[in-house]
Amino acid sequence: MLPDIQLDNEYFDDILDNARNMIVSIYPEWTDFNYHDPGITMLEMFAWLKESQQYYINKIGPENIRKYLKLLGIERRTKVPSVTDVSVLYENDITAVKGTKLYAGDICFEADRRTYISASSIDVCVCDYGEEKNVIARDQFYFGGNLHILPFAKKDDGSFYIGFDKPLAANEVHTIWFDITSEDGIARNPVTDPGNFVPLVDMDIDYFDGVSWHRVKRIDETFGFLFPGRIYFSPVRAHGKCSVAGHEAYYIRFTISGGEYDALPVIKNIYFNLLPVTQRETKAEYTDLPAGDEIRLFTELAAIGNTRIFLKGRDGLFTPVRSCEKRIDPDTGGMICSVPGGAKSEGVRVVNVMSDFIADGAIGCGTGLPFQQYDLDTHDLEYETFAIMSELPDSGGKYVEWKKVKDFSSAGTDDFVYTLDTENGILTFGNCINGIAPDGDIFIIGYSLTKGADGCVTKGKINEITGFNRDEIYVENLRASTDGQNEESIEDCFIKAKKLLRTTETIVTDDDCEECISTTQGLRIEKCKVIRNDRNDGIVTTAVVKPYSQNGMGIPSERYIRNILAAIEPRRMLGSQFRIVRPEYAEISVYADVTVSRNYSNPREAVNRAVTDFFGAIKDEFGAEIIYSKLYELIDSLDCVLAVNVLTMQTEGSDAERTREGDLILGQNVAAYLTDTEIMINM
Repeated sequence: MLPDIQLDNEYFDDILDNARNMIVSIYPEWTDFNYHDPGITMLEMFAWLKESQQYYINKIGPENIRKYLKLLGIERRTKVPSVTDVSVLYENDITAVKGTKLYAGDICFEADRRTYISASSIDVCVCDYGEEKNVIARDQFYFGGNLHILPFAKKDDGSFYIGFDKPLAANEVHTIWFDITSEDGIARNPVTDPGNFVPLVDMDIDYFDGVSWHRVKRIDETFGFLFPGRIYFSPVRAHGKCSVAGHEAYYIRFTISGGEYDALPVIKNIYFNLLPVTQRETKAEYTDLPAGDEIRLFTELAAIGNTRIFLKGRDGLFTPVRSCEKRIDPDTGGMICSVPGGAKSEGVRVVNVMSDFIADGAIGCGTGLPFQQYDLDTHDLEYETFAIMSELPDSGGKYVEWKKVKDFSSAGTDDFVYTLDTENGILTFGNCINGIAPDGDIFIIGYSLTKGADGCVTKGKINEITGFNRDEIYVENLRASTDGQNEESIEDCFIKAKKLLRTTETIVTDDDCEECISTTQGLRIEKCKVIRNDRNDGIVTTAVVKPYSQNGMGIPSERYIRNILAAIEPRRMLGSQFRIVRPEYAEISVYADVTVSRNYSNPREAVNRAVTDFFGAIKDEFGAEIIYSKLYELIDSLDCVLAVNVLTMQTEGSDAERTREGDLILGQNVAAYLTDTEIMINM
């Protein structure tokens, strides 16, 4: 353990006494040690100075703390806005552009993306199980409360249809949000790295065009009905009507073309025409577009705000376009703008600012002096969206983009960097050694406000959308907004650091391996165990994995194993190898002939329960030793049992070694599963 070094370990009197005692050995001619002596006065002054210095150098300031946390790879979390989905119903098809504002009282939310809102609604759902079909009619669908829809009858079979009362527009992106759980209610590990997750099934989505079925373009955030989430899809042709299970509608169809579920999904709710929103209020935003003489931008701020356009040169600087023609497309709500010389540039930057924002985003004029600071007069800044540009002196009116950094320690003399303290709303520039100082007009090109955790609202609170009266359009968030977080404190960072230091990222021990497998993203692992075998595998670690299943005898699929190996890969030590084996199950039947007392009403149930509890305690133990005498003793110790006449254990399914004492020793990847209990009662 590192020593706790205290630098402030002497008081003023101690320092003065030590110095006075040293006088005799250093300068014997000095004989007057009284307070009136000028030399003693000088010693007192230096003693005070030393005590003050010791006090300050023993303190660790916020800047030092941030540096220490940075060495551990930890940075303070800034405010995180809450998110949710809003259901929108309108009599006609409309488009909500990115940045469309919605309100829960005075709390502002904005649309995350351009979303097409269809006038269609869900009219019927059909689960086609082959000979059997389950129809969820419109009145059931909108009755209220949770549904219980099994979209597929088997783990890899059947079709699920959603029928709409009107055709869906072609070449537009439609959104459906599914509330999904599993049939047994056991939760999955969350997916934290979607790019490295292999869905357990391949789910295809088709639409009917009046003649035949065709595949849709789609983005599936549910990973094939494994998780609650959105599915974005876009038909490429006109939507046609057809009849399914005697119900005519405009259908889309879900089918499984590969893989299999570990547990059948259950759909609790389906929401159509959902608008994904985030709790923020954007005052300024910028968008970088490819070079061109005409640009199109589909954001609300582009349509209603003040627009400035810059052309990017080969030197990386931005030249403002002095004049451009801006117009709004009435069909799409997007901004169209002609850009003189845009095609000859390296790119076009469009900056849109709310008309009521401070002087079109201008916050001041740089002086060229070090340590410039600007108070933005807010504590609700969203760190990620904030951005600035400034005019570069002697460049002919060109602008340079500045980069946000956590501190100036790694910045050079010519680096255009700044720090942003969102907690206090302070913008700070460098000292001309670490980070250049601005010397020209500074203006904000990205600026959003968010309330963090205070912006989380309950279900049904978002009920207004800009551009519409409340009585002509239905707007409601069908679930509470979540994930909003306030700025992290230094104390919270230290708690996180301590937890990180106790966390092993590299698989070293068997426990590390089992923990890694058990938390594999997207899976439901009931039990895993590192096993030893007689093979000379050297550095190969073998683990047996049992997923949750309805019958209690789960077998991991090929995709299960691929996901587990993908989770192990970044955590394994160099040269180590891992192998996943499937479990085997010894199906055990127990026969017992017992003599019982007449004073008990149901002795058979008591014996049966004892046998079941005995095997229930070891059902997840791979390679268990099932001790015959312990089961015998358990039954014999029951109050209702007078004698155990016969007790046998038989196995099927997987080999088990039987000892002379009647014990069963299972293989290392074998688990016991009680299939049958026969109890013979004698009075």
